[in-house]
Amino acid sequence: MTRVMSDFYRGLAVAALAGLFGSVATRDVHAQTMPAQVYFDLTNRGYEKLANRISKKLELRADPDDEDVQSLLDRWEREEGGPDGGWDYIAVTRLWLRAGSAAQAEMALMEAEASGEVPAPILLLDQARVAFLGGQMDLAEEAYWKGCEGAGETAYKEYWLDIEVLATPEEMDDWDRFRRLPISQTDLCSHLRHFWNERALTSAMEVKQRMSIHFARTRYALDNYRRRGSRKGATFSNRLGRPTNSAYDDRGLLYVRMGEPDRRTSFAGNPNIGQDAVSAECYQPNETWGYDYPGETRVYHFSSNTGADDYWLIENLGLVYRCGDPAASLAGTSGAAISGVLTPVNENRFVALGPAAALVLQDLYRSRQGVDPRYAGIAQQMNTDLGRNVFSDQTGLSSGSDALNAQRVLSTERDWTLADGTFAVDSVPDRPPVAADTRLLVEELQFLSPAEGKNRVWINAVIEAEKLTPVALPGGEFRYRVNARWVIVDASGESQVRNSSFEAVTPRRLGRDESLPVRLAADLLPGQYRYSLLVRDSRLAPGQEQLSGNYRRVNMTVRELSAGAPALSDVAVAADSGGVWSPGGGIRLRPSPAHLTGADGVGYIYFEVYNLTPGGQYTTQVRLEPEGGDEDDAFELSFPGDGATDASRMARRLLRVDLRDTEPGSYVMQVSVTDEATGASTLPYYTSVMVNRTAP
Repeated sequence: MTRVMSDFYRGLAVAALAGLFGSVATRDVHAQTMPAQVYFDLTNRGYEKLANRISKKLELRADPDDEDVQSLLDRWEREEGGPDGGWDYIAVTRLWLRAGSAAQAEMALMEAEASGEVPAPILLLDQARVAFLGGQMDLAEEAYWKGCEGAGETAYKEYWLDIEVLATPEEMDDWDRFRRLPISQTDLCSHLRHFWNERALTSAMEVKQRMSIHFARTRYALDNYRRRGSRKGATFSNRLGRPTNSAYDDRGLLYVRMGEPDRRTSFAGNPNIGQDAVSAECYQPNETWGYDYPGETRVYHFSSNTGADDYWLIENLGLVYRCGDPAASLAGTSGAAISGVLTPVNENRFVALGPAAALVLQDLYRSRQGVDPRYAGIAQQMNTDLGRNVFSDQTGLSSGSDALNAQRVLSTERDWTLADGTFAVDSVPDRPPVAADTRLLVEELQFLSPAEGKNRVWINAVIEAEKLTPVALPGGEFRYRVNARWVIVDASGESQVRNSSFEAVTPRRLGRDESLPVRLAADLLPGQYRYSLLVRDSRLAPGQEQLSGNYRRVNMTVRELSAGAPALSDVAVAADSGGVWSPGGGIRLRPSPAHLTGADGVGYIYFEVYNLTPGGQYTTQVRLEPEGGDEDDAFELSFPGDGATDASRMARRLLRVDLRDTEPGSYVMQVSVTDEATGASTLPYYTSVMVNRTAP
């Protein structure tokens, strides 16, 4: 086993060295723990302080640099003669990984491999870490998956510690159950593939790309958001299910899980207000991050709470105001013409809120309107009367419409932060790398595949062209090009990826209502699937940080079409009978997911029928009903005896549907086919049609 591993590892190492030596890598990766063998060996030989020092540099929250590691190695050399075994050099490898030195880590790892003492899975996992550090994605992925194949208990722990920060509470429970099983009853690779496939799906990436991003993010978070304090008390994120062993504060947690925010801001008080109660000193250090998703923005407020360096998620932005300590006197704050002090908005106690509340909260919430316009609405409600007499000193009861509105608006904000916090911690919140600023219309079309027992599933999509950036060609023409990635995950968690690009040359720039077609195909077994489709421009527009485009995530059922009663494929709708897409049988057309007819009200539909009498006749019925209209307005088209099946019991049909005398608008179309020999009919297939007739 060791010799086979050695040959494989040497092949990996040679490839890695070619890319790592001679340069300093800037993308860092996160190694985890000190090998127990090294710690106990040094301790048993009387070098407990050295063992503790090495261990401390490899703790989750440690962040040594090159100088720290070299100093520690020099001490190791002076006191104990330096590392001399395979596990010693694994410890050295991880020290250099922590310092971000790929070349030094690679050299130490080669020494560990040469010793023959370290199991192959450990060597391969550390090789993957080194390769991720050097940006060698293919090499890293190969080593990562090869290492998990024969992993033992020690390697299991190492694999999990690298990804625990990404895990949802449910996944942490799953891992806890998984690790308690005998290794003979577990499949680490399968467990890890399922974990990474989830992230690849939601980010619309290949697994190796998503893994590489994770290792880069963890190092950045360790450098910039590493926990300094030892706080272990209840926090908002802990209640949501934050991983307990995370090395980062909540900013780091979100950065690792969600990446760089689209916008961020902070507030340090209004220096133009001369009242002590609303001065800059009254605001705890704070940040707000905003992440854009289609149709919504996720917003996260952080505060250091006690003024320390660590930042934690908070439920209301108003909590960053700290001059309203509930323990303070209600007689007022020196220099402020108010009747009481502003207590943190979540305090469950009766205190008076004076006019200063409007100054405090209005400016604070207005500072967040650039992250999410909803906060401008909150600030607008915080006028000079907001908060006055929220609680009456005499009755202890809230009074007045302004008081009620104050509580409602803060309660609404708390609902937002709870939903967004849950999304970040309790789900897989990845986003594809795209601006999501362009309209994308998508449908799936399923037909029986030439591959036995499978369906050929087509993605039929169009993407709005207005925001795409074309290349100007000689002669005044423009070339548009988009790249598409289709990530498909089946019910067992296995994934596959389709990548393609599509382009068009036009005599002018395309506008808002014009688009580019995108079509991809995959042969899939019947069953349940989820997929992500990412379509984005091939060029970055001037002034943009991300490529224009958009994405869709869809749950999809691949139907059983190949056996049993007569069955219909999906129905494709096109405005004319020409085009480049071919489902087979010499048929070509240009289907649109918008299901528009031509401007004359004439459309074409394509479908296939299966499991009919070989060589027999069949009849097609097409029924149209105005969407949202009266059933009495429905009408039917019939194509009796319109064709015969071939010997395989399958028929292809391209029908011209003349709707010139039909009112323009949206219709629900029902298609069914009857086998004339047996009288059996397919289940009706429903789809939409938009009659696009131009009035004479």
